[in-house]
Amino acid sequence: MQNLQKPLQKKKSEPTSEQNSEKNALGSLNNHQTSWDLYLILGAVGIFAIAALLHFWQLGTVPYPIFDEVLFGKYAEEYLDGNPTWEGHPPLGKFFIMLGILIFGRNEIGYRLLSACFGSIAPLLLIGLVYRLTHKRNFALLSGLFLCSDGLFLVESRTGLLNIFLVSFGITSQIFLIAALEQKGKLRTWLLCCAGLMLGASVSVKWNGLGFSLLVFLVVSLVWIIAKFFPKNLAKLGIFREITTLHWWQYILGFVLAPLAFYLVQWLPLFILNPGGVAPETGLGAIHSFWESLVRVQNHIIWWHNTAEMISTPEHPSHPYCSTVISWPVLARTVGYYFQDRDGYFTVMQGLGNPILWWFSTIAIVFITITSFLPKFQKLSNIGSNNYLLLGYFANYAPWLLVKRCLFVYHYLSSAAFSFVALAWIVSQMLDKKGIVSYLGYVIIALVLLSQIFFLPIWIGLPISHSAFYERMWFMPDSVPGFNWI
Repeated sequence: MQNLQKPLQKKKSEPTSEQNSEKNALGSLNNHQTSWDLYLILGAVGIFAIAALLHFWQLGTVPYPIFDEVLFGKYAEEYLDGNPTWEGHPPLGKFFIMLGILIFGRNEIGYRLLSACFGSIAPLLLIGLVYRLTHKRNFALLSGLFLCSDGLFLVESRTGLLNIFLVSFGITSQIFLIAALEQKGKLRTWLLCCAGLMLGASVSVKWNGLGFSLLVFLVVSLVWIIAKFFPKNLAKLGIFREITTLHWWQYILGFVLAPLAFYLVQWLPLFILNPGGVAPETGLGAIHSFWESLVRVQNHIIWWHNTAEMISTPEHPSHPYCSTVISWPVLARTVGYYFQDRDGYFTVMQGLGNPILWWFSTIAIVFITITSFLPKFQKLSNIGSNNYLLLGYFANYAPWLLVKRCLFVYHYLSSAAFSFVALAWIVSQMLDKKGIVSYLGYVIIALVLLSQIFFLPIWIGLPISHSAFYERMWFMPDSVPGFNWI
């Protein structure tokens, strides 16, 4: 028996052919993992290079000011001149425009420099968010590529406007949040504070930056609901299950005190230069003056957004480019930022998203929303990917349904970024398949990029013939009910 047992023990210790196969496969996978890391870096650098070229090429060709540049540029100048006025948005965005003016002067480049910088970096931020969330390289790169190929993001970033700052800070806040959940100890607390500061920065550009704070609130609430009532599903939440391990004081520090501190501090330059009728004082009187000015300026913003000039109805729009909230996902109404007819050519900057990208992205949001409730797709839908995208999309979109003031399609930008990610997820899934499904994924990418090339002249203000311009105006007034690109 002893002689029989020894060979059996020896045989048991030797790896089987199946185990050798698994080991070789694992080694191959590790090598593939390293090469994909390099591919991610090269892809991200390439997308950034294209984005920078699109944002800075002939940046000063279209004369300043166009559209709301006439307001935000003036507000930035007032800070430089020491007499800022109270207006309809917090001051942070104007500080960035002011910085560009300090570097290049009061000219087209100066007013638009920081917007173009943020617009060039925004695709990298989205790549970072998606990769940090899923560690899927194709998914992350496609997300950045789609953002880089959009026209409304490009137009907003080539002008001295504010929305690109808001979206960039909002995306950055999510990167810090996920990074914090991946860490422990003091580093986690520090990263949570950074996330909170970025949430505060987004709101400090415009109040609709609160959409990203609402996203955090919804994610935290959903995680705790699942932990309380469906604890067996907690493991399916991915990195977000770590939310249940945060200390109570980390919630307060990261999600309340840090955003609030940033929002409060950014008002100091305005109150020092223009306390709004509140006499500047020193000591305790200065603290009292700060809080009095703070309350008054918030009331001023509320008043500004509810004036008769801002309130709009479908029957009586207060501005020719006002659009309804439900029209944004289908790109029914665009915004004309600049138009000039000279020497038989139009020079145009049209606030028109990439239509192929927007329509496919809206379909992607609808598809993911429906399938997230179907048992057959439960394994593909979780808070770490698809459900998080839906929360991000609707947190930045649904609140607009309650707003009665005149709205524009650029208010959809934060939601649009999440819809681009939704499309990138579906396309990346298609590319992983074989046969016609994979080819269809490449067709979608090709159509998005061809659409970008086709519409590029009316996004960056290149001279274009009259006929070529109208070829790009697919929806003339009254041609399709509810659609108007002119």
